[in-house]
Amino acid sequence: MMKLFQRKQTVTLAAPVNGMYVDLRKAGETAITAGFAIEPMEGEIHAPIDGQITKVTAQTVTIAADFGCEYLVQIGDLTANLDDQVVNWQVAVGDAVSADVMLANVSIDAIHAANQSALVTCGLIGKQAADFEISQTGLISQGNQLATLKIKA
Repeated sequence: MMKLFQRKQTVTLAAPVNGMYVDLRKAGETAITAGFAIEPMEGEIHAPIDGQITKVTAQTVTIAADFGCEYLVQIGDLTANLDDQVVNWQVAVGDAVSADVMLANVSIDAIHAANQSALVTCGLIGKQAADFEISQTGLISQGNQLATLKIKA
């Protein structure tokens, strides 16, 4: 069947942390196809979307959401010489999350003391968005709608 008339579903992403918006193109290498980055002002990282946790690593969490989409939340580009407690995940694989659920406590000061980035990147992985729009730049408040994606479903 032709996919010419596929519906586009609108998905919104909330800011996972308080901080300063950073253009994703300035965030360096990332698996995110459509998303954003925030330089955090505090260490509480929240889910940007409702879904289920499918993967947790030392610095990332993957959330499966509607329309067969997965979203990645990545904290910095941390090297192995940091203490394991710098990122303290509050979720595990299989947990259901909503946009107000805390994913992690992060020691921003410890990351900066090691001369590393605490940049939080967030967005769609493994699929291209049909359309993507950032609704706010500058100083961002956790929980505010920050991005809108249109997904072919």
